[in-house]
Amino acid sequence: MGLKRIVHLAGAFRAAVARQGVPAIPSIVKKYLLTTRLGSRFAMRGVTGKLVRAAEIPDYRQSFRATLPEGWPARHVEVTLSLPAIPARPHLEFADHPLAPDGQGGDTVVASAMGGFAVSHDLGTSWRYVKIAGQEDRRILHAKQIAGGTYLLQATERLPDRSAPRNVDLLVADEDGKVLAANRLMASPWHSCRAVDIANDVLMYAEYPFEVPNATPEQRDISRVWRSRDGGRSWQVVFEARDIRHFHFLQARPGHPGEWWLTCGDAVMESRIYVSRDDGQTWRDVTAGTGTHLRFGAAEMPRTLFRLTDLAWVDDEAVWGTDDYLYSVRGTEQGARMFRARCDDALLPMEIGRARWQIRNMVDVGDFFFVLTQGCNRADATAEEKRPGVFLMPKRAPLAPAPALVHLFDVPVHSQVRTGFTYSRASRAAKDGTFFTYRASTDAFPTGHKLLKWEVKWG
Repeated sequence: MGLKRIVHLAGAFRAAVARQGVPAIPSIVKKYLLTTRLGSRFAMRGVTGKLVRAAEIPDYRQSFRATLPEGWPARHVEVTLSLPAIPARPHLEFADHPLAPDGQGGDTVVASAMGGFAVSHDLGTSWRYVKIAGQEDRRILHAKQIAGGTYLLQATERLPDRSAPRNVDLLVADEDGKVLAANRLMASPWHSCRAVDIANDVLMYAEYPFEVPNATPEQRDISRVWRSRDGGRSWQVVFEARDIRHFHFLQARPGHPGEWWLTCGDAVMESRIYVSRDDGQTWRDVTAGTGTHLRFGAAEMPRTLFRLTDLAWVDDEAVWGTDDYLYSVRGTEQGARMFRARCDDALLPMEIGRARWQIRNMVDVGDFFFVLTQGCNRADATAEEKRPGVFLMPKRAPLAPAPALVHLFDVPVHSQVRTGFTYSRASRAAKDGTFFTYRASTDAFPTGHKLLKWEVKWG
């Protein structure tokens, strides 16, 4: 460890103690150690407590098979989950699965790591780790392929000081680790790979500011949308909102040049969907005419049905699942929902189906979307309730009485910790039935990288 790094870490440690007090020293030390190479080895522990070395990592693989309802485009589906058979270090986290020109998933998959990122050009079979000079002791929080073998990276401190004025480094790098552009912005990171996109040389991302505990709206950082028209070399703010907690989703709508969809949350009146049709110059709230509740027959649902972390388009409709349990629903049972609505200036949602827990991602797999939830987030949740759900939905609604959303299976969880499972990070679309998601360390399998491979076969 170099002298410069020791001085930096000592300063960060003193600042953390000054902020949190002497009693917090054990937790500060523990948090730091978990971000070191030694700590990442302990993060690979199974629930047995046995340290698993790289050469000993099992070939984790598990399959699930389900019969689909009459009237659906397929009769059976088999889903195989697995982890990449690569060394344990560096510890990789799913970051991006770029689309091919045909709109389906491509062969490239991107993962983030401490000090750099990793790239696979054979759909996750082999990986190349790319070190970024000057970032050895920093975390590459997000990585997105933007053009011609270049990548947009968001780098933060190993242990960010969330009480300090916000800043983030936006780097453009190639696969040799050469930094082509670097900007330190007084800005916040984005939430997941669904909150950054590039279309027709317009690159935008939406902020997800760190939340100060018990902060009032006036004490929050302003949530903003940043845009670059020169491949990440320079950035400008094109939209901002002080009266929301943060943005969740920002994507360009395929086949509609200049059109971008933006969503935010989390409270009732913060849950909104905006649309721009001029590459971010102006934005329209397409949920503005909605009150605190919407009526569906005898039931009333809170406008948090517009709180979402993923959304897709089918023909002239938008389809999404709620990142909300709809606790204040009236006249029907609680639970997350799937909705669809025509892409008009005012969205009029129609309920498709219900999921047990909050919905995190939708992945395009041909005629279907895979719908992925988190686990239950109650403190008293049972082991069974903590398991994330996997649902299947045809893109086009089947004829009644065939259901429009079907539960396939629940993902095993090998710890007692509540989990957000994908944490909103997943492929946009599969390549020949294969896609990828993020996973918490003990979701699906006891150890391994935060990178889960899904292989889908139809019957």
